[in-house]
Amino acid sequence: MLAQRQPIIASIRREAWVEVDLNAIEHNVAIVRSWLGDRVKLMAVVKSDAYGHGALGVADVLSACGADWLGVASVDEGCQLRAAGVRQNILLLGPCPNWALSAALDAELTLTVTNENQIADIALTCGRQNRTANIHLKIDTGMHRLGIAPNKIEAILDLLAGQKNIRLAGIFSHFAQADEECFTSKQIELFQKTLQKLKIENSNKPLIHLASGEAARRFSQSHFGMVRVGLPIYGLEAKTVSTTLVPALSVRGRINHIQEIEAGQSVGYNLTWTASRPSRIASIPIGYADGIDRRLSNQIYGLLAGKKVKQIGLISMDQMIFDITDLLEAQEGDIITLIGCDPDTTPGETTEQLHLSTWANLLDTITYELVCRMRMRMPRVYTRNYIKSDAKERKS
Repeated sequence: MLAQRQPIIASIRREAWVEVDLNAIEHNVAIVRSWLGDRVKLMAVVKSDAYGHGALGVADVLSACGADWLGVASVDEGCQLRAAGVRQNILLLGPCPNWALSAALDAELTLTVTNENQIADIALTCGRQNRTANIHLKIDTGMHRLGIAPNKIEAILDLLAGQKNIRLAGIFSHFAQADEECFTSKQIELFQKTLQKLKIENSNKPLIHLASGEAARRFSQSHFGMVRVGLPIYGLEAKTVSTTLVPALSVRGRINHIQEIEAGQSVGYNLTWTASRPSRIASIPIGYADGIDRRLSNQIYGLLAGKKVKQIGLISMDQMIFDITDLLEAQEGDIITLIGCDPDTTPGETTEQLHLSTWANLLDTITYELVCRMRMRMPRVYTRNYIKSDAKERKS
C-alpha cells in the first residue's frame, strides 16, 4: 500500500478534485506587486470562476494580500461575490445588458461603458430608481473588440456631463498583443494621446488603467493608476512555465479500479492502445466532462508515488486509464496527479511536476482555455503549503 493511501484531502462526494494552494496565490500576488510602483493599484481578475480556481474560494485571500479591485465578466459573477460577503470594488469588464442593470446596481458593481447607447440605458435605469451608477469608459485603442473609438470619446464625455446619475469613475483600454512590443507601444501612445485631449477636473479624476498581467510585467509605462492581472496571479503562463510564479492549481484523482491484461489486449473506446507486455492498468474517475481534452489521449502522464505513469486509451467522458505495470505496490484508492506535484511532496522540495502548459502545447492552445474548462464538474479543495520566497522579480 502506498503512503498516499492514507487519509488525505479529497472530495466528499467524488474521488476526483482540483486542489488550490492559497499560499501560492499569496506568493504570486506579492510577485505581481513587485512589478508595480507603490501608488499603482492592482485589480485581480476573477472572471470564469477565477480561471477555474473558484472565485468564492480565492476572493478574500486576494483582497487580504493586496488586490484593490476584482474584475468579473458577468453580472452573475459579481452578484455571487457580493452574496458571499465580498465587499471589494468590483468592475464588470464588459457591457451590462440593460435588463440586468438593476441587479448590477443592487450589487454595487462598477459598470463598463463601450458606447453611447449604454449611457442612455444606465441613465434611464438610474433616473427611475433615483440612484447613481459608477462607470468606467473603455476606449478601443486597436483591438477592435469592445470600446469607444478615440475620436468619439470627447462627445461621450459631453454626453456624460449632462447625466447627474452617472459618475465617471475610470477610463481604460485593453491590449491585443501584450507580449509584443511594437503594437503594444502603439496602443499605449494612442491611449495617452486620447487622455491628453480630455478635460477632466482633478477633483473628479477617474482611475486610469490599461495593462494586463503580461503588460504589467513588461511595460512599466502601461501601469497608469491600476493594472488588471489574471493568469499570473494563479501562477500560470500562457504556454510556458514561470521561474518565479507558483502554480496554485493541482488536479488529482483516486484509482477506482485496477486490472491485469495480457500482451496484445487493447484498452478503451476504439482500442487505441495495445499492451506490448502483460500489463497492470488503473482507472481514475476524470474525463472530458471534467474539462480534460479528449485529444490528449495517449499523450499525457500522471504522477503516482512520485513516478510518471502513462495515460493510455481514449479519455472517455468520466474515466481515464493509466499503465501502472511498474508500480506493483499501487492499489485502489491511491492518488494519481494529472497537474501539479505528487501529494506527498514537501512544499519547496524539488520534485517531478506536471504542468498545464504541456497540455496547452500538445493542443496548440493556451493555459487560459484549459484551466477555465476545469470549473465544470470537479470540486475544489483549498490548501496552504508554505512557500519560501522573497517575492522579488527583476522587471524585464
